[in-house]
Amino acid sequence: MIRLDVLDGNHRRTVRIEGEIARMGRDVACDVQLPGDATVSRVHAVIEVVGAQRWISDAGSRNGTRVNGRLVSERTALRAGDRILAGSFVLVVGAEDESFVETAAADEADATRARLETGLSAREVEVLRLVCAGCSDQQIADELVVSIKTVHSHLDRIRTKSGCRRRPEMIRFAMEHGIA
Repeated sequence: MIRLDVLDGNHRRTVRIEGEIARMGRDVACDVQLPGDATVSRVHAVIEVVGAQRWISDAGSRNGTRVNGRLVSERTALRAGDRILAGSFVLVVGAEDESFVETAAADEADATRARLETGLSAREVEVLRLVCAGCSDQQIADELVVSIKTVHSHLDRIRTKSGCRRRPEMIRFAMEHGIA
């Protein structure tokens, strides 16, 4: 089973997927319905559960599907905490079984270690990961559901704490500290 927290502006709802395949999109026949947004295709993406692993694939949508800021071009693994962007909808992957929680706990331990080593906050680590993924400031804002001014504030703090002024330097810094 997999849990998705679906965020649409100020509205939030939780969807539990129990089958092995779940379609998401505007169509009423979809397991995860994303209504009222013309940028969401009728069938936008497909989530598959194979054993303890979860996968997402774009279903040929016109505007694409993103996971943690990266455009999904092929079948992509999902982990607890991943953020899926489909149109204006943000879907946060939750965990329902222990093996999925263990992967999330290991990821959280890595993030905590990176924060301690670098002095960056959890949100600054998130922003830096998206920088490493090649996201623009606007894409980072869209992915994290914050304003572009907030992204600029985070980037300024990252520059101050890391001493890195340009994006290539930030990416090198992130790789050296296991963030990328």
